[in-house]
Amino acid sequence: MTDSRSTWLTYLQVTSHTRPFLLKCYDRIDSKKAKEHAYHNAERFIYEVKLGEEYLSAAASTPLSVQPLLYYYGMTHYLKSCLLTVDPGYPATAKVLAHGLSTRKRKKMHYRFLEDDVRIQPNGLFPYAAKHLFHQTIDQNKLSMDELLRPLLFMEPIYSCKGKEAFPAKLPELLAHFAILYNLSMLVRYEGEWWGRWNS
Repeated sequence: MTDSRSTWLTYLQVTSHTRPFLLKCYDRIDSKKAKEHAYHNAERFIYEVKLGEEYLSAAASTPLSVQPLLYYYGMTHYLKSCLLTVDPGYPATAKVLAHGLSTRKRKKMHYRFLEDDVRIQPNGLFPYAAKHLFHQTIDQNKLSMDELLRPLLFMEPIYSCKGKEAFPAKLPELLAHFAILYNLSMLVRYEGEWWGRWNS
């Protein structure tokens, strides 16, 4: 964790700092109840940021076998805090609290991770974040791990060694990471034997 990030997150974990910050966010989107929303959302925002940070800190000091689960939930809470800066009414319904992604819980025989995919649901955190944070509607109903991983810069050396070229990203990088972590977290939860063999 960088010092600047740590300082910023610490600063935002005090309501007297968070309320003016949210007020500026809501004024920018021309919310008619900006002051009221900033007052009521401050503690929720702080809670989401704090939980996100705690999950990420826990992931950094825990065995690899459970890291994806912690990183996924850490990113989930960070996304929720980000949504509170652009949508003062979030969450308006229970529908937006779902993952917004799904994948096969029990994998097929001869399972290969790069060929696996995640399905994008019409409701839930993933499509909601795509729309409200990135102004993007995702047309595809599923994306393979290969499609999500190949455009990522840190994967370029690995794909180059295999003679495969990168192709344009279909998602903002943050959402690609979120979808990949979602699938890895499902492996941790539902495919313990496969996951245990793979990272042992």
